[in-house]
Order: sequence, then structure tokens, then C-alpha cells
Amino acid sequence: MGLGISVWAGLVLAAAAFAAETPPVGQVIERVSVVGNDRHSYALYLPSQYTPERKWPLLVCLDPGGRGKLPVERFAAAAEKYGFIVVGSNNSRNGPMSVSAEAIMVLGEELPRRYSIDETRRFACGLSGGSRVALSWAQAAGLNGVIANAAAFGPSGIPKQKPFSIYAVAGVDDFNYHEVYAMALDLGQRGWPVRFAEFDGGHEWLPAARADEALQFLSGQVGPQAPPDSKEERKAADRFARMTAELANGDEGSQKSIVGSWKKQAEKPDGRVARQALAWAFIRSMEEGRQLLASHKYLEAAAMADIGVLVRPEAPNAWMAVAEAQAALGDKKKARLALGKAEELGFRDQERVAALRERLGR
Repeated sequence: MGLGISVWAGLVLAAAAFAAETPPVGQVIERVSVVGNDRHSYALYLPSQYTPERKWPLLVCLDPGGRGKLPVERFAAAAEKYGFIVVGSNNSRNGPMSVSAEAIMVLGEELPRRYSIDETRRFACGLSGGSRVALSWAQAAGLNGVIANAAAFGPSGIPKQKPFSIYAVAGVDDFNYHEVYAMALDLGQRGWPVRFAEFDGGHEWLPAARADEALQFLSGQVGPQAPPDSKEERKAADRFARMTAELANGDEGSQKSIVGSWKKQAEKPDGRVARQALAWAFIRSMEEGRQLLASHKYLEAAAMADIGVLVRPEAPNAWMAVAEAQAALGDKKKARLALGKAEELGFRDQERVAALRERLGR
């Protein structure tokens, strides 16, 4: 019996050691399970020259949808060039802060145990809500820098503590462009080491070229560069604020008319602010629509979902929102039609589809 226990214990230890072996280098790995905790995982890129005999800078990426592989792919080429370990959490996401806090805590235990990390060069990166979490994490944990992609500090604002490096970046059509610009301008005026950058695009991860510049900045190879205090930018930000307030304060009929007007403006060469407003309207319809549905305010949820479809009729999640709202109202015919459209456009959350079909009685 004693021998059997010893053999079993040896096998368990051997399995744990095998699980903790260094993953392959020089390639993006979509899922690495946390040792001893299969509920948590992360995407990973180790430079091809990685060896545990030296210390390496670390970049941890937080995607608002828990898509760890996406940012790791964006940073892989730059990470290879500048010698960074890049990790993308598959658990941190928008929603209750406790979810992201747990993911960060787990990674904080896993990564130093498993990889050779330079404790003086620890950085975080986030998109949208992930950016706010990354900035908060840097404050709390004394990280050395943050790549703030498409969102600024949360309601508490810029901290008074010792500053850390911030690469602030946003797409020119991003509805959060103005807040990122304003944050970078404010940081520069306060003497923070900040570099502002923009790219052609919307509310999305920065392209590989900007990822390269971001790692150069965090490595000290390019210096700070805050944006100018631009009159044109202030005018654009004011116009964006007026447009979004008009939509938020309008009734259902006027909201649809406003969105229709914005779509016409967005097609023009100078339609950038209209494109930002449309992107804001779509995100608002998705986020507030879910809240209204959860609060059993079904008519309001249905109206919000209709705005989402009006803004982006090609978006499968917008049609799914319509389907769920109409099902809650008891209109099974409209719900089935909207569900069919969502599936036709590629809606992939089969659990939500199955739950709705069950509710509609197939």
C-alpha cells in the first residue's frame, strides 16, 4: 500500500512538473492553462530567444471580451523585436470588477512562478474597459507603464501618486477618442511620461505598427509626446458631446431620425464626428439594452435594440438583442425573424441561441 501511494504521489508531481514546463517559443499560443486552476487561462507569446537564465519585460493585455489571443497577435512581432513576454488574459472582461480582479490575481501568482520576469519592467495594456482596469491595476500594483487603448482613467480621474509611463492610443473614429486625447493632454501638462498616438479605425485594438511604437516607448527607445492643445480638437469634442446628448435626450421617433441624419453625415469626408457618434450609439444600444432587459423594462429594451440595428444592420449581436427583447414582450414571430437574421449574419453564442429557442418553443 505504501509503495502504491509513493508511486501515485510521484506521478502527480511529475504531471504537475510537466504542466508547468515552458511553452513553445516564437509563436502565439491561444490557450495556456494556469497550473492548478483550469478555470483560468491566457494567450502567450514568448520571444524565440527566450531563456529562463535572463529576465524579460512583461506585458499583460486585458481585452473587454476575454479574447486573449487578439492583443497577443497584435504585439507578437514587436515582442519578438524588443524581447517582451506578452500575455493576454482569457478571463478578464467587461462586467463585474471582481471577474477582472480575480483574473489579475491569478496571473500575478502564475506568471512569476512560471516565467523569468524582470520585476522592474512590468506593464499592462487594455482595450476599452480593459484599459480602465489596466490603469487602475498600475496604480494599485506599482506597474511601470500602461498602454491605454480606447479609454482613459475611470471616474476617480488621474491619480496624484508617482506617475508611470502611459502610451495613450485611439482610433480616429472611436467614440472614446476625445477622452483619450484629453487624458494625454492633461497628463503631459502635469509632467507625466505620456505619448499619444492615433490610427485609422474605430473602437478596436491598435494595429501592429502602433504596437511596435508602444513597446519602443515602454522600452525607452522613443520619448514622450503629448498631443497639442488644439482648438480644432476642442471643437470636435464639443460637437460630439452635443450630438450624443441630443440622442440620449430624444424620444424613440426623434432618435431614429437623428441616427438617420448621422449616417448621411458619416459618409462625407468630414464626417468623422458623426462616425464617432454612431459608434457610441451602437455600444450604448447594446450595453443599456442588456441592462433594461435585466430590469424587465422590455419596451425600452426593444426600442434600444432597434437603434442598434438601425446603426449597424450587419451586426449579428444587434439582431440577437432585438430577438431577446421581442421574446420578452411575447412577440414570438418578431423574435424568430430577428433570431434567424442574427444566425444568418453569423451569431456564434450557441448557448444564447439555444436558450432563446427553448423560450420560443422551437
